[in-house]
Amino acid sequence: MIGTKLLDRYIANEFWQPLLFGIGIVTGVWFGADQLKTIFNLIMKAGVPIEMAFMIIGLHLPEIIVMTIPIGVLLGTLLVFNRLSADSELIALRTSGVSFYRIMIAPLMFGVLTSVASFGINEYLVPAANKTSKQLEFLALYKSQIPTGHANFTYMERGKDLSLNRVFFIGYSNGKSIYNVIILDFTRNKLVQIVSAAQGAWNHGEWILEKGRTYVLSGDSDVTRILKFDKLVLPGVENAQKALDVAKVPPKNMNIGELHAYMELLRKSNGLSNDLIVRFHQKFSQPLACLIVALAGAPLGLLARRSRSNMGLVYSAVIVFIYYALQSTSGALGDSGRIDPMLAAWLPNIVIGTVGMVILYFKAK
Repeated sequence: MIGTKLLDRYIANEFWQPLLFGIGIVTGVWFGADQLKTIFNLIMKAGVPIEMAFMIIGLHLPEIIVMTIPIGVLLGTLLVFNRLSADSELIALRTSGVSFYRIMIAPLMFGVLTSVASFGINEYLVPAANKTSKQLEFLALYKSQIPTGHANFTYMERGKDLSLNRVFFIGYSNGKSIYNVIILDFTRNKLVQIVSAAQGAWNHGEWILEKGRTYVLSGDSDVTRILKFDKLVLPGVENAQKALDVAKVPPKNMNIGELHAYMELLRKSNGLSNDLIVRFHQKFSQPLACLIVALAGAPLGLLARRSRSNMGLVYSAVIVFIYYALQSTSGALGDSGRIDPMLAAWLPNIVIGTVGMVILYFKAK
């Protein structure tokens, strides 16, 4: 299954039961703590049928499973190596000339497989499931299909020196039509003009705004003139329109290709935010966490002696706590620009991987 050698197959076959057990237990606890309140609100307050309520909540399972797979991998590798150590099977292998690094091939390959599975779920199932859940919830609450347009869009256009040029607010868009448009003009390093329009449309590289007003501001931000227009042609908004088209899908529900395209659009206008960079790199770092915790879980399983076998589980809980605490902390620091966004996404893996390598080095002696 994982390798051709009997040793690898034997160790690999031991992983599946504790892995599924760990994922099931943690997912159940996570799901119950996070989603039960939502279920009761849908049923009791909104009158949603119980079958639809559970269907809506069930569509959040892929997103939760992506978060709990690394915990299941950690528990699986820890329990397997704890049992191999307690039954003296590792001692027999070591005395037969099998190095501990050779024994680690099976858990590492197991970590690779679960990383690939986690990546696939996060890339393909989670966006589709979240979109379907949102549509069903809107249908259940409002008895109609979710609007196809995009509401409350904001886009900031910056110069090469990162100075703010224009800010676009779109109340609602549907196809090429836009409504409740507000544009703030900062072209001279201060707010010099505000354009508002009831509606508009995208046409041949320009926005044609209708039924609006232009407010001209003086240096001290006082309105000096108000110009009413029936039609105003606004050129140079190609990037804003492209961002509006892409942003109809929230960044949380974008796959890697969609998120990368959206980031490139924002980068052209120097409007790319740190939180999007962190989220993009987390698309890779979170699935790879399965491999990292497999590396840490195997030697942790050997730390538990027969007389105190629960210590391995304690170490596992500590590793899980450190990982998710680092993920939250580094993510917040990356979003705010306190640390590099790419480093923020990979920092939990770097720390846990380093801990695993150190433990592995000492246990392999």
